[in-house]
Amino acid sequence: MKKLTLLSAALCCLCHLTKAQITITQTDVPNVWAQATMAVDATGNFSPQAASNKAQIWNYATLGNSQTNTYLFVQPSSTIYAPAFHSSNLADSLQYGTGYTFFASTPTSFYSTGLGESKYGFALSITIHPYYVQIPLPATYGTTDGGVSKGDTSMAINFSPFDSGKANITIHYADTVDAFGTMTTPYGTQNVIRQKHWDLTVDTLWGHVVHGSWTIYRTTSTASYIYRWYANNLNYYFATMQMNHTNTKDSLVQWFHSGNLGVDNISSSQYTSVYPNPCRTQITFNCSAPSAKQVSVFDITGRELSIQEMNSGMVMMNTTSYPSGMYFYRIADMSGTVLDRGKFIVQ
Repeated sequence: MKKLTLLSAALCCLCHLTKAQITITQTDVPNVWAQATMAVDATGNFSPQAASNKAQIWNYATLGNSQTNTYLFVQPSSTIYAPAFHSSNLADSLQYGTGYTFFASTPTSFYSTGLGESKYGFALSITIHPYYVQIPLPATYGTTDGGVSKGDTSMAINFSPFDSGKANITIHYADTVDAFGTMTTPYGTQNVIRQKHWDLTVDTLWGHVVHGSWTIYRTTSTASYIYRWYANNLNYYFATMQMNHTNTKDSLVQWFHSGNLGVDNISSSQYTSVYPNPCRTQITFNCSAPSAKQVSVFDITGRELSIQEMNSGMVMMNTTSYPSGMYFYRIADMSGTVLDRGKFIVQ
């Protein structure tokens, strides 16, 4: 009887453990048109807590919001760097920042393939091989990954005594989903899994001496520890915690503040009337936001098709050249700040 009691207790614990865990799949990571706004707390007052095989509670309801960062996800073909990233199906950019990070989302993995950025008038692309895995899929407690990824780029420069330069990057990394449970932030409470990420990044800059050879200009090595909390149906991290180089104290926390979940979740806009919708040859945008100055239209891949100025918040657009299908629009002020967004159908 005692053995049966112990067995029953063990089964109860197992059932509780199974119930408390979640599994992250491809539907939970970013997709085209997903947008996430992350709030930042840089007070250094929070702890990631230790790894555990039992359900944890992270109560971070008092996280601050000193600034917000908005990340936009688009189709790589809509960027000038697309030719270098044939294996990517997603690109993200910090809103109003420069450049993109390129990713591939598959049922078995979400990984980075490189980055593109404009520097000194050049469009620079750094492709990474093997690909830099962010999280294997599906992922749950105990999921691990790691490896070494490398990338490089080169460009002409005018910096005496060099006539050209190149950069090499080597990333050693290891990831472990080492805890699970519930997390509370000012956004709310979610069931989560936590991934502990470590990487050692070595950047080497080379200069080519005029009429000479390549020489190392500078080498830097940076160790990083980051904790990432994933939840279902957010299409981004629920929270991340950047630690100091010894992994003893947090230096920056970002927590999910707001966002949409991609193409299927761009709903009716807040300030803008769009009619007729569906349309055939013409559509009208009428935005009540006083600062609305321009409307941009995108196709299903995220490629920008048109941008037009608004007069008193209104503009009529000809759609006769648009094939039948779904399109997306974005309303912005003169500085480019997004005021509203939505979707419409061309028949």
